[in-house]
Amino acid sequence: MNEKKTFEEAMRELEAIVKQIEDENTPLETILELYEKGSELSTYCQDILSKTKSRLEVIRQSAEAEGEGTK
Repeated sequence: MNEKKTFEEAMRELEAIVKQIEDENTPLETILELYEKGSELSTYCQDILSKTKSRLEVIRQSAEAEGEGTK
C-alpha cells in the first residue's frame, strides 16, 4: 500500500472488501486477492491505532506531570 490514506478511508475500503468477500457470487480468485488487500489494510489501520495510542499516552503523561508541578 504505497498511497497515504486516512484511517477512515482505509476502514471504508476494508468494509467494502468484507462485503465483497461475503457476497456468494464473488469468485474464489477474487476473494483471495481481496483477502490479501484486506489484510494489508487491517495491518495499516492497526499501525495507525497503535501510533495514536502511544501519542495519547505521551500527552496524558505530560498533562499529569504538568498537573503535579502546579501543586
